[in-house]
Amino acid sequence: MLTKIPKKGLNVVLIVSILGLGTGYNLPTAYAEETVTQVSQTANTLAKLEIEGVKLDKDFSAEINQYSATVENETNSIHILVEGSNTNSIISINDKTITSGTAEEYALQTGQNIFLITVKDSSTNLTNTYTLTVTREQNSNSQLQNIKLSTGKLSPAFSSTVTEYNVQLPNDSQTITVLPTAVEKTAVVEVNGAEVTEKGVPVNIPVGKSDILIVVTAENGSKLRYTIYVERQDTSSGKGTDSAQTGSGSSTQSGNTGSTSTGKNASTPTEKNGSAPTENSGSAQMGSIGSGKSGSGFVTQTGISFSGQGNTTNQSASSPQGAPGTVEKTSNATLSKLTVSTGTWDSSFTSSEYTYHIAVSSDTKTVTINPTTSNSSSDITIEGGTSKTIQLDDDNKTVISIRVTYDDTDRKTYVLVFDRAES
Repeated sequence: MLTKIPKKGLNVVLIVSILGLGTGYNLPTAYAEETVTQVSQTANTLAKLEIEGVKLDKDFSAEINQYSATVENETNSIHILVEGSNTNSIISINDKTITSGTAEEYALQTGQNIFLITVKDSSTNLTNTYTLTVTREQNSNSQLQNIKLSTGKLSPAFSSTVTEYNVQLPNDSQTITVLPTAVEKTAVVEVNGAEVTEKGVPVNIPVGKSDILIVVTAENGSKLRYTIYVERQDTSSGKGTDSAQTGSGSSTQSGNTGSTSTGKNASTPTEKNGSAPTENSGSAQMGSIGSGKSGSGFVTQTGISFSGQGNTTNQSASSPQGAPGTVEKTSNATLSKLTVSTGTWDSSFTSSEYTYHIAVSSDTKTVTINPTTSNSSSDITIEGGTSKTIQLDDDNKTVISIRVTYDDTDRKTYVLVFDRAES
């Protein structure tokens, strides 16, 4: 190892030497600088740089100051071992002094982690800096650990590896709140294109069959889709209870004098040879139907529409007091037309059907979707964005959500499942 000569003393030695040589001697001008550099390199360099269990991008050399390494996402910390060439040198990593030859533990964030390793000569304060860049790969886990529903029950029971479920809902369940939770906090979860909050995402459920699409995007961009096939009971063709006879509202009578039923099982008084019905189950009697005998007649009811057990209908006149059916407004968040650039549909498009399978060839990489809203004031998003051209996934099935929004309470989601033929 060379011994460093103080710079001031070095200059004196050089001047004396030059005078002794005389004016005819040509001294190389770079000699003094080269000597100083060589001395400092041995006093403030590293003799070793290692990451325990991790290979650097190149073999270590004291003259090379840039190094890098890559670790998996599961690696959340590393141990760095450095050793100085000079026992008197002071070594620090990211401004924290460490002990030469002792491994220190450092936490890793996802992405790049930069470690500045500074070696300082204690006698001259000359420093030398090495840069170590450790990249921790992004998380690739796109699985859910749970799906909670405000109503209904998943079938089969939830499992992270099961991606398709069925839910049966009664007719009066017009909305359902879906709260999926990802395994990894770094993943982003969306329900029908809306990002999930701690309160979940409310979804409007039409009568009949519809789908709820849950997309989990891992930190590294990989996606996993879960689909909930919902069937809301349709009771429009079933038997219901005539609400006009379970309440106490007034009715108009025509024909001979008779009594009005005020309860479901009440009956109209009769005389000889005359009779009246004892129960009305699901239909309104329109007009006046007399039996030809005094004191016998049916009650006339006008302006009321019934369609079963509380099924959503429109009422054009005042409803009698009691248990009227639920009134459902017409949705403005529907599509009047939906086409794609390529593929064969499993059925013709209609506004009231929300899920379609489209077969495409094995070499199809992208598809352009052209939706048209029934109401010009409604907005459309495709996979949460505005682009109509969608990149199909590498696997044989790609699920695309088309969300139509009229206002905060009127939203519908159509789902297109592109089935790519095997190559």
